[in-house]
Amino acid sequence: MKNRFFYNDIAFRLLGPIMFGFVIYLLVLMFFDSIEMLTDNFFSREVLFTIGLSYLFFELNRLIIIVSNRLFNDSSNIRLRIIIQYVLAAILSVAAISYALYLYFVYVEGFSTIQTELFTFNSIFIIVALFYHLFFFSLMYLNKKNDAEVEKELIKHANLESELQSYKYQINPELLFQTLEIIIGELHNDKKAANTLVLELSKMYRYTLDNQDNDLVSLKDEINSLETIFHIFKAKYPKSLYLNNSVDEQKMEDNLIPGTLRIFFEKALSENIISEKMKLEISIKSNGKELYFGYITHPKISHYKIDENKIAMLNKAYRYYSSVGIRETQNQDRINVIFPLLSVEGYNE
Repeated sequence: MKNRFFYNDIAFRLLGPIMFGFVIYLLVLMFFDSIEMLTDNFFSREVLFTIGLSYLFFELNRLIIIVSNRLFNDSSNIRLRIIIQYVLAAILSVAAISYALYLYFVYVEGFSTIQTELFTFNSIFIIVALFYHLFFFSLMYLNKKNDAEVEKELIKHANLESELQSYKYQINPELLFQTLEIIIGELHNDKKAANTLVLELSKMYRYTLDNQDNDLVSLKDEINSLETIFHIFKAKYPKSLYLNNSVDEQKMEDNLIPGTLRIFFEKALSENIISEKMKLEISIKSNGKELYFGYITHPKISHYKIDENKIAMLNKAYRYYSSVGIRETQNQDRINVIFPLLSVEGYNE
């Protein structure tokens, strides 16, 4: 953290004292009402001395901060640190500036008394020291606050990842049983078709394994995964189950959480009567930054329930990556489930 502060920046350490030294020289001329001397003494040794004095002041206060960093850790009493750091800055700055002024004015300029100069320069540098360390403590507070927020987000993300890992490893036994039942049924009718369904089943679980470490997948991959499980159940309901995909091609590179469409497809299968008279027609379409998953519902009297914890986990994940979660609307017999399409470049868009 400390390396991010201004006092360690090489450009600030090299250029800051030059600009500041010239400002100090202007303030001294104004104090002595000698501003007209500026054009004559722009590159004089007085200016160079003031700049050198500024280098001494900046490096001394930088050293005070470095020592304070070693004496006080992040959990130390911040009020005590502020008091000690300000006292050290005032005492050492006055001592160093006074000694440098004495050497320069007595041995270079030949002054016999320099009380006015001492008062003028020390007053200016003490005020600057006050603002120098005030700026440091302000940045320290902001950085500490930002670090706390980042750490909080990292912990939140780590917890979410752990929960997502658990979610992605779960395989619904009822879904597995149904898919195997369909495949076994096809073995008696069409072995070639059964082999195709076995391949589709392997694709479905390979997709789960391949994305167990991924927080997000492309919408294109998620739809392809949905189509694999759809093909299996299409063999069971050849004239009653339909999937209409009208997603804009440009949206295919947006992202969803792995397994999103499969779990809501499974939910639709479990809750609805599916027959030639009561078809289950699932439509998927995009609208701006949202994906719509909709169908006409024909509710069963009794059905196996989807683990609501999975849906709650999905909703929590979407709320982490986006400003909105999963929304479900119902208009008469039609259900629409709306997912936010996520972006890899930045979350919470």
